[in-house]
Amino acid sequence: MREKYLYALEDSSIGIKGGSKSSNLRYLIRKNYAVPKGCVLSWDALSDYLLLGESVLMEIREELRGYIQPDKVYAVRSSASIEDHSEFSCAGLFQSYLNVRGEEEIITSIMKVWQSLYEEKLRAYCVTNHIDTQSILMAVIIQEMVDARTSGVIFSKNPITGLSEIIIEAGEGNGDEQVRARTSPERWVSKWGNWIEKPEEHIITESFAKELAEHAHNLAKSYGKPVDLEWAHDGERLYFLQVRPITQLDIPIYSNRITKEMLPGIIKPLVWSVNTTMINKIWTQILVQLTGDTGINPETLTGYYYGRAYFNMALFGQVFESLGIPYEGLELLLGLEQDGPRKPHMKPGMKAVKRLPGFVKISRSFLTAEKRYRKMEPLKWKVYEDIREELSRSGSLDEDLMIARRISEETEDVAYFNIMLPMELMMHHRMLAGFLRKQGYDIRNLLLEGVEDAANKYSPHYHLTELKKKYQLPKASLTIEEKENLEKDISVFLERFGHFSDSGNDCSKIPWRETPELILKMVEMAAEPLKEDERMRFDELKLPMGKRGLYGVFYRRTSRYAVLRESISSLYTFGYGQFRNVFVKIGSALAKEGLLEDQEDVYYLYWKELVELIEEKKTLPLKELVRQRKEELAGYEKRSVPEIIVGKEQPPCQEDTCEDYRGIPTSLGVYSGPARVLNGFSDFERLLEGDVLIIPYSDVGWSPLFARAGAVIAESGGILSHSSIVAREYRIPAVVSVPGACRIPDGMRVTVDGYSGNIFVEKQ
Repeated sequence: MREKYLYALEDSSIGIKGGSKSSNLRYLIRKNYAVPKGCVLSWDALSDYLLLGESVLMEIREELRGYIQPDKVYAVRSSASIEDHSEFSCAGLFQSYLNVRGEEEIITSIMKVWQSLYEEKLRAYCVTNHIDTQSILMAVIIQEMVDARTSGVIFSKNPITGLSEIIIEAGEGNGDEQVRARTSPERWVSKWGNWIEKPEEHIITESFAKELAEHAHNLAKSYGKPVDLEWAHDGERLYFLQVRPITQLDIPIYSNRITKEMLPGIIKPLVWSVNTTMINKIWTQILVQLTGDTGINPETLTGYYYGRAYFNMALFGQVFESLGIPYEGLELLLGLEQDGPRKPHMKPGMKAVKRLPGFVKISRSFLTAEKRYRKMEPLKWKVYEDIREELSRSGSLDEDLMIARRISEETEDVAYFNIMLPMELMMHHRMLAGFLRKQGYDIRNLLLEGVEDAANKYSPHYHLTELKKKYQLPKASLTIEEKENLEKDISVFLERFGHFSDSGNDCSKIPWRETPELILKMVEMAAEPLKEDERMRFDELKLPMGKRGLYGVFYRRTSRYAVLRESISSLYTFGYGQFRNVFVKIGSALAKEGLLEDQEDVYYLYWKELVELIEEKKTLPLKELVRQRKEELAGYEKRSVPEIIVGKEQPPCQEDTCEDYRGIPTSLGVYSGPARVLNGFSDFERLLEGDVLIIPYSDVGWSPLFARAGAVIAESGGILSHSSIVAREYRIPAVVSVPGACRIPDGMRVTVDGYSGNIFVEKQ
């Protein structure tokens, strides 16, 4: 027999023989957190009991008398060698007993805890997780019960999605009482110091919830990894009953936060397969550079649910965290996440050192991106013009398919810069915003050098305004000469901007060149942005002399990358638009052969199916296939879909009952007016002067509508998306990245708060 079996909870001499759970409790005690008094029965006790029997129990009884008091009740809990590890939680596998009184009841409870080592559910768990049951050792914790008024759990990070959310659950009494009462705990969710979810009627106060969140944040920071905590409050004092690392689920987590901006709305199969093949290849190259992991499968980067594109955020998040960047690093970089009081920072640790070669390589790519793009840009414009000419001469489906492949190959480089340059812009913009915020300035009120000229060059609404002024439209009638000249000018306009559509990333959308009759109406409704006399210029800012130079460097770089963003966006939209030309031609040929009802039906085939059809002459029941897919996608059109999907299975659509909405404020001001939801640019005539324009996504093609709008709401977007930039030009409030906004009923009066990001819908 050993010298002793029982150790005080704070006694570190027990070492590993107290199991992981007791080790974690000692950690809390060392950090000066209140933990209920108690002791630990080492796992030697069970080993000796199996050999020596009753004599070991007698020794335990004797030792217990030095720790327990007859007038108190205790919790008797397992502390196995594999319990509460980062790899295995073993939740619910071992028994715990509450409100145990006296040494005999405690001895009985200890033996029941030991017995749980031999139950079938543990054996099944061990088989699934490849654990040798013979290697498991069992210690037991005996602690005083807390007379809890409230209790619950805290997660320092969302255990399902991996997001940087502190989740608090709270209920009345202790956990056992809550289970017996069958009551659901109230839920508080904090992200970077902001509440993103809290109950209307609450059991605990907001100040106490904030205190719990602060403890979770600090403990996770000192522990070195995300943790979950069990807590109880007796009305006077907060106790922590348990801390353990959060076990990560090795399953994909898909999010449409980013794809709502890059591939917005319902995406037809051909668009999905062409776009994701190209984009996944580029992101795989970036991730391989960062990690050195050549085993990343491009197909795992994206998912296709409800006819919409989703990114595998778990894969991206894990890479970013290994570099000391927040899990949501990509969303932060793209302006799709808001900072809170506890602003996330990049904190590279030892793990990041292993990634240093990749980090240097990707940094070099960023540093040379501008130079490489400027060299490539004029060459690509020529290439795309050649492709248009080549397509006009092609005479077979095989030739058309080869042209489609060439467009994809040529556009890969352009798509790469269409990712890298906006990321460069966001990085510099984010840092400049932080610098200026410290000096009391809001970057949303700052004019960026050269951006207005770039917008005039690359954006259609400036040219529409010039046409309106030239012909003094609208007016009762035009002379014959004016009509002829206007038609010529519109043809020139369409030559430059005819590839624009509702979405520059969806080649199935009807481009402007196919609807020239709409252009005249767009010219008539065009309006100039408000003069920028109220916007700040950098040289007008009152900055400390010692910092003006550094701030100036970031201002000039931010301005330069903002101009480059307009340039690459224009090139990408034009180049990607060539897919429309070739696919419509293929669709038209298939329709003439009787394989499709209409040329647009080609977009309901996947790229692989199209290749098999043309190259392998593989016969498919195309008309029925297209009909089924149209019906399926139409069913998703008006449905509320989840922003996050856990696992690979498509969950049922969720019902949206929200009456008020929230997003990211990107243009300042407050405005109230009737809601006008436009799902496509062809609906633009429905927008009346002063309406609140609600759109599913942000694309430069929507910008002519802003002249009429009193405010803008977009379901996707960030601070540098087109809807945000143009709204600031017109000095109207804008809130973007608002889930479900397009389900606000038309005509309903809404208030858009461009300061807080809140959107209030008046009840009927």
